[in-house]
Amino acid sequence: MFPLFNFRALFGALVGVVAIIIGISSPVGGHWAVPLAGAPGLPVPVPVAAPAMILTGFQAAPAVRRGPEELRLTPGAFADLDSRAAGWGAADCAERCDVHLSDQGGGVEGTSGGELADKSAAYYSCLAASDYAFTITPDLAGPGVETCVRTSDGRNAGVTVTRVEKSGEEVSLVVATVTVWEAPPVTVLRSVDPDPPLFQDLPDE
Repeated sequence: MFPLFNFRALFGALVGVVAIIIGISSPVGGHWAVPLAGAPGLPVPVPVAAPAMILTGFQAAPAVRRGPEELRLTPGAFADLDSRAAGWGAADCAERCDVHLSDQGGGVEGTSGGELADKSAAYYSCLAASDYAFTITPDLAGPGVETCVRTSDGRNAGVTVTRVEKSGEEVSLVVATVTVWEAPPVTVLRSVDPDPPLFQDLPDE
């Protein structure tokens, strides 16, 4: 006669295995619950390092196309900030010129495809800019003045004035340090809000 199979023992063993699997795979209070051998009752929470989390959705600043490099503007001078040529392509930029020092006493202003914004010269500040009606007037012109330029090719450029010379009420020379970044890899939707929520508290660099 064959011995009777102990189904009750088999069922108990299966229940025990399932309980161990559930205990190991279930987080308890931010920890993994691992039952300790020989310890009765509920599993004891044991800290286990969580896997690294990669956050996406915020782009790092793109590569610098040019700069920091000096820009010199005299009355009537233009500059193409997208250019890699010596002198910022001032000799032949034509409709591609981005900034201009007026020979009529108007100061430094955008021209053709270029536009100036009253923002600091850091990349994320330029990226958040939305109001491009800024001009560095003779009254404002001075060392430390910063502006952002959106170029004719859609790039961002940070401009920091380092030296200004005036003749009477007119500016006769502006020297600035310029950094031009490559265009962002995604389209940036600009807001009419002067402080768009998406760009609040962005890093300065």
